[in-house]
Amino acid sequence: METYHGNVKTPQDAIILFEACRTGLLPRVQRRLSEKERASITSGSVFVWDEREAGMRRWTDGKSWSASRVSGSFLTYREMEGKKAGNNTQTSSRRKSPGSVGESDDDHEGPDGYRYKPDGLMKQSFSITTVHHQKLHLISYFARSLPASQELMQPSQDPKLRNIRPPPGMYPESTVHEQQNVPVAPVAPVTPAARPPPKRPFTTPLSSSAKTPHRTLTRPYALTPSTPSPASLHKPFRVPTPAA
Repeated sequence: METYHGNVKTPQDAIILFEACRTGLLPRVQRRLSEKERASITSGSVFVWDEREAGMRRWTDGKSWSASRVSGSFLTYREMEGKKAGNNTQTSSRRKSPGSVGESDDDHEGPDGYRYKPDGLMKQSFSITTVHHQKLHLISYFARSLPASQELMQPSQDPKLRNIRPPPGMYPESTVHEQQNVPVAPVAPVTPAARPPPKRPFTTPLSSSAKTPHRTLTRPYALTPSTPSPASLHKPFRVPTPAA
């Protein structure tokens, strides 16, 4: 039922696991854990699920946890056990804040009289929304002792996951400095398409032979006094008779 077994230290590790699940290399959790699966949770257990696919928003593992503490991009919780008798809130308030990984093993007292489990686990959660509006969640468990955590493999150093290349922009909510060490799939350079020349008004050139010849306009015919009118040219000729 585990998605992965290792130590998720950075957001880069979480993104690699998200991408490995997206490509089918690792399985995603499809339902809530059974009692047997909850009992098998150990240091190094990692679970990834899609909120819509699994039909759940909150993770339940049957354990008691302290209030969340922000640790970078993660929310961290410390496993707790039953209430300690004869304790009071004032004493517990002087203790260190719950969920701190740097607390000593002798500091077993939490807020409101609850006790931190001496050999308990630490839990951290990480959530993100992809560019396709998928709400992905990751829950990982690890031991508080540093040597035990160092023995677990990080996803970013796992040879089985070395070919995982998250596509650019797939996980937009994670910041740039968080993903700067994650290998990203190369993108082919985009060259601008050649634009056609601007269209000009259609004109038909005239050949030298088709050109209209130059014409000289003359003035219309004008009558002058010395020029007989056209009407007089058509009168019958009469011979003058001599006088008696």
